[in-house]
Amino acid sequence: MTEYEIYTMFNSGRLVGAVSFIGSIIAIWLALRVANLTRENADTTVIQKIVSSAFGLIVLAGTFISFTQAKATWVITAYNLELLETRSEFSDGFISYVGTTTLPVESPSTMGMLFLAVVALMILSIIWTPKK
Repeated sequence: MTEYEIYTMFNSGRLVGAVSFIGSIIAIWLALRVANLTRENADTTVIQKIVSSAFGLIVLAGTFISFTQAKATWVITAYNLELLETRSEFSDGFISYVGTTTLPVESPSTMGMLFLAVVALMILSIIWTPKK
């Protein structure tokens, strides 16, 4: 495999990651909307709150997977570049930028996990905190 082929595959993976990110943001918006509607409805039962919370957490679990796959695109590219016998200075910089070639990738970046934690707190606090 050549550098060109590796970068072509990398860019294809980035396109998939971008579409997944857009889908995740729409799903997160929907989860926040469901949480808000659950809070606003005066007749909401505990079962409905549990279901709304589960929906929000499932959306975040899917987003966690999406973010992990996006990170894996970078790590797999760096890994494949590292396997080349001869590579450009740009590829050496890419490997250095990614920082790891350890597979498998099991979690998204730290910022991605912080983002998901904040959104989880938002969803759960909207549903479960008392209205004033």
